[in-house]
Amino acid sequence: MTGDVDRYFDLWPRGNSAGHNIIQGEVFDVGRRIPPAKQARWKRGLSGLSVVALTAGALVVGGAQAASAAPATFNPFDANNGFTIVSQGDAYLNNGELEGSIASLGSISSGNQNGYPVVHQAAGEADYTVPKVDGVPVRILADEFTGGGAFDVVNRDDSGTISPNSPEANAVVKLVDTDGLTGSARGGGSGNAAGQDFLRITNPAAGIIDLKTVPFAGSDVGDYRSDLSPVAAYFPGLDAQVTQTNTCLTSMYDPALALTNPVSVDDQGGLVFVEGFAADRPNVIDYTDIAGKTVKLDRAGGYKPTANAPLVIRVPAGTTDLGQLRFEGWSAQAGAQQSLARYILLDLSAVTGTVTVNGLEMGAIWAPNANLNFNSGVTTNGQWFAKNVTTAGGGEIHHHTFLGNLPCGDTPVVPGERTIGTTVSVPGSADKVLPLTGGTVTDTVAYTGLTPGTAYTLSGDIRTAPAGTATGITATASFTPENSSGTTAVTFTITADQVAEYAGQDLVVFEYLTLGGAPVAEHTDPTDTAQTFTVADEVPVIPGEPKIGTTVSVHGSATKVL
Repeated sequence: MTGDVDRYFDLWPRGNSAGHNIIQGEVFDVGRRIPPAKQARWKRGLSGLSVVALTAGALVVGGAQAASAAPATFNPFDANNGFTIVSQGDAYLNNGELEGSIASLGSISSGNQNGYPVVHQAAGEADYTVPKVDGVPVRILADEFTGGGAFDVVNRDDSGTISPNSPEANAVVKLVDTDGLTGSARGGGSGNAAGQDFLRITNPAAGIIDLKTVPFAGSDVGDYRSDLSPVAAYFPGLDAQVTQTNTCLTSMYDPALALTNPVSVDDQGGLVFVEGFAADRPNVIDYTDIAGKTVKLDRAGGYKPTANAPLVIRVPAGTTDLGQLRFEGWSAQAGAQQSLARYILLDLSAVTGTVTVNGLEMGAIWAPNANLNFNSGVTTNGQWFAKNVTTAGGGEIHHHTFLGNLPCGDTPVVPGERTIGTTVSVPGSADKVLPLTGGTVTDTVAYTGLTPGTAYTLSGDIRTAPAGTATGITATASFTPENSSGTTAVTFTITADQVAEYAGQDLVVFEYLTLGGAPVAEHTDPTDTAQTFTVADEVPVIPGEPKIGTTVSVHGSATKVL
């Protein structure tokens, strides 16, 4: 998927310790934009599955099999595009703090009147990068900022490991809707605004976002409006990616494929002994077998989750609470085993409704069909993907990129080049002539390379031919293809008033194909005769029923008397 999105989509994958990005074995400087061909391949997410997975600075081939025989691998959190949290709906934050970033495809609001802290590192780990949107590093991306709460985007780093001029030290916010937002000066800036006033953004409900590292002088609230609308446009193909991820997760558990290793669990009355871990594939434990229990590792053979042998906790449908995973000897404290969170996945793909998170310390949460309600005094570490997100309590949320190497037994089909072509017709006219009384115009769109089962939108725009000047006559149609190639139609209903000024002229139909608001393909050739129709130059005379009329007269008699 290329085109307009490439101009704006600058969200980066995780870098290695040398400050580089690695995409399918190729290394790019963090400070340099990924070439469009490579960027498009990365943006496809699961469509670009590889047998090579990224660990913290090293490339590791999954499993003990030869690379040529290994199944494709996937990472559910490719969908996050580098964000700590992705909420497909709205997000309301009121817990201790966020060390990372959040993207909300709906609104974002805060329950903290004194400023919800959004920082880089305090009690977590600092070795992550923030995503970029429109080329700008961001901590918050949302359609709109609502409510009367406050955010304190301070980019604090207690580790002392990030440069004052780094993206992490200067990350800001991007909002689709900035109408009604105002900017003002506040004293007490930090970072690049140290010793100066910083920019405070206020919404109509008196909610505030303090950008502590942005000097007020020379700032403009309009600078924080996103280039694309809505936020979903920065996540092209998201629905298809989620569907494929869930399909891969289902196939991963298929015992016939032997892609994962079911861990043996021995429950001895509150103490659970686990054993039989594999070193070359994901190890799977059912959440119900260990929930609320102490997990003893005496028989685990020294196992700790790794990129090639991540720990997957499979959470069943109907679950409403996620509590602590009490693996004895694994500490979530900074400098201890906190980084194990990067190799632990809680798979909630089967869960719907609202799930309360209380006590979970480590692990990424994949919950595409569930709302996450974090209400805890215990800090959690990982990445989240959910419908709506609500947080409360004193616990913090720390960014840890999920790096587990997961095999997909159902390798997705990579679609070919996505194209559309159109043929216009005027019902009732073989010559494609639209009368000045108006009528309908049907544009039949042929497509190739689409993902079956995914909803697309076609937007048609009628223009003058061959100049290509807009007429303001538009139509849209949504469709879900059953096959990657096929046809669908967009119908324009045009009034006499709309066509009156184009009498005797040729008009041409432009078509734009989008997925989740992001451009996929277009057909916009103003000289294409297949897309062109003609407006009649006069109102046609429509004959009525045959009839005659007569008038009689009598010569010499005005009163017709014979």
